[in-house]
Amino acid sequence: MNIRLKKRIFDRLYEVLKDVEIIDCGDSIWFVDRDKEYCYLEYEKSGKLCWRYQFFNNFFLLFSMREHEYDRVIAKWVEEVLNCKVGTTRYISYSKLLWWKNC
Repeated sequence: MNIRLKKRIFDRLYEVLKDVEIIDCGDSIWFVDRDKEYCYLEYEKSGKLCWRYQFFNNFFLLFSMREHEYDRVIAKWVEEVLNCKVGTTRYISYSKLLWWKNC
C-alpha cells in the first residue's frame, strides 16, 4: 500500500474515532462509544481482531476500498494504537459486539 494513502487513512481513523473509549477487559480490548452503545473493534489478546462490518465498510467507501483490501489496514492501525500484534481478523455481527457491556 502506498505510504501516503496509509497515512491518510490512519489520520482519518484517528479523527473519526477520537472519542472512542478503549476498554481493557479480561482477554479482550474493546473500542467503544459508551454513549451510543456502539462497539467498533474487539481485539482478543490472543491476537484475533474483530471489527464491525457496518462501520468500516462505510468508512472505506471514501477510499474506494473493499473488505479484502482494507482488512489488513484495520489490523495495522490497531497494532499502532495498542502496540500489539494482530494475527487474524474478521468482521463480526452486532450481537457479539455488545459483550463489552459486561466490563
